Amino acid sequence: METFVWSMHTQSTEYPEGFKTKLGNSYTFASEPRAIYQRIFKLKFNALKYFTYSNGTIDRTFMPALNMGALELFYQQHEMWKDFIYPHPVYGNVVAKFHRPLVVPEGVMGGGGVVQGFGLELEEQP
Repeated sequence: METFVWSMHTQSTEYPEGFKTKLGNSYTFASEPRAIYQRIFKLKFNALKYFTYSNGTIDRTFMPALNMGALELFYQQHEMWKDFIYPHPVYGNVVAKFHRPLVVPEGVMGGGGVVQGFGLELEEQP
């Protein structure tokens, strides 16, 4: 299983709501979960960069933690169906999948391959 190597980001963790419903007379019913919950990890990147070789083709191996071309390839190989290891800063290595599709952001004008900040969502896998 491959490891998510793009470490230059901030992240927040979202816990699932579970089952809860309002009934009459201001009563709220909530049930205990019967399965392991899946946390959502929301990652925010200030910027990543497409690196290129001198002939103009994309270099996906240079500075992997900042390499947008490498991240795009990683997404293409995993999409939303294949597990990978996400090194969470608090919970350690967790198995995850992409929760939402990757949206490649616009480039920065005159940035030499730098793309604007963007977010990713990962879903923990039990």
